[in-house]
Amino acid sequence: MRSILKVSAALSATATLVLLAGCGGAAEPGADHKPKASKSKKPAARALPRKSYDPPQKFAAKGAALPRSAAGNSISMGGTLRKPLPLVLHGTRAYVATADGLQVIDTGTGRSTSTVRPRHKSIAEKDAESSAPVLTQDGKQVLVPFAVEFPGKGTTPSRAGIELDAVDTTTGKAAWTLDIDDLPSWAGQPGTRARVVATTESAAVISVGNGEGGATYAVDLDSRKAAWHNDKVAAAVVIGDTAVAVTSKDSVRQQVIGLDINHDGRQKWSKLDGYELTVRPAGPYLVAVTGRDYSSGDSIGVLLKPVGSKAADLADDASGLTCYYDDANVTVCQTEEPRTLALDATTGKELWSLPEKGGQRVAPMVSAAWHGVVYGTTNNGPVALDAKTGADRSTSPGAAPVAVNEYTGVALDQAEHHTLIAYPATG
Repeated sequence: MRSILKVSAALSATATLVLLAGCGGAAEPGADHKPKASKSKKPAARALPRKSYDPPQKFAAKGAALPRSAAGNSISMGGTLRKPLPLVLHGTRAYVATADGLQVIDTGTGRSTSTVRPRHKSIAEKDAESSAPVLTQDGKQVLVPFAVEFPGKGTTPSRAGIELDAVDTTTGKAAWTLDIDDLPSWAGQPGTRARVVATTESAAVISVGNGEGGATYAVDLDSRKAAWHNDKVAAAVVIGDTAVAVTSKDSVRQQVIGLDINHDGRQKWSKLDGYELTVRPAGPYLVAVTGRDYSSGDSIGVLLKPVGSKAADLADDASGLTCYYDDANVTVCQTEEPRTLALDATTGKELWSLPEKGGQRVAPMVSAAWHGVVYGTTNNGPVALDAKTGADRSTSPGAAPVAVNEYTGVALDQAEHHTLIAYPATG
């Protein structure tokens, strides 16, 4: 089969189908924030364009509170972020996925400007966990999948499926939709979720799963048709031209496998005979794997390349391993020790680590990384570090964003801890 994928060096994280191309449903304008009619005869002043900083190293003291949907189920009772937010930033907007819609939010005001809903009836519970939408590589569209019910016709009963919606980042309206109607039988059970794992220049990899099973679908974004699917495993990460998943050999024993995206998803390799294996993204060409070795029970903590070889081995220092890609060329990883280390996002070569051996500098608790800057906190408050050297770039950035771009840093409210605030970048 000819290759449908032109792999870009910057895959969408986080961090997400037999398809019938159809016309996209029109976006529904947000009704909660309609401007009131002005009694003044003077023309309304135009809002000045927001200034951008690439990357930002300072944020305003005050920002706009985002709707509760922006946090989803990601914030713990103690007011800490326990899993990725169901949002992605692009320009001055935040795109927030919910069980039955995609909200487009102005990060300057915190107000919803439109909501795109699936054409078919959503079967997800209102408080169901949602994964972050994913941008296409050109930034022109945001992709979000919904668990829906396709209506019956004639002697064919209704059935569960996935509707993939593409939202135009210029208009905030639905651009097109694709229907996934050949899901395995287990997908009709409650709790089935779908997420876009990653996109390339011309394709998207989508995983579907619940407690009973998992499946992976590759979609050609140019033709808006399915390329292939694997109804045995749900891909967790895409690195290079490889979709990475955890597969079970028996009730305990597991392996990490790599599926060749360019060749019908066939298995390229299997690694790490173990149990309690977890796969997390670590940039476009690295995947972080933790768990236990099946034979010895020893801790596993490695970074793998697209060909399955080890780029780095953290061994017993990998508890709680979480990695952040700066959308440039650095991957920053954090462990529970705590330890913070930066790696070349392609080779896995270590660039720096904190705390310093014999030194006085402590490791920050990393919250995000973007375009050469690492954001986080220490006992002294928020801090911004140089991603390549680890040196402090700003000791008073004003916020430790968990999502960031050139206009905005989204962070937990420092007083409430259960609300997300969009702080404008100021320097």
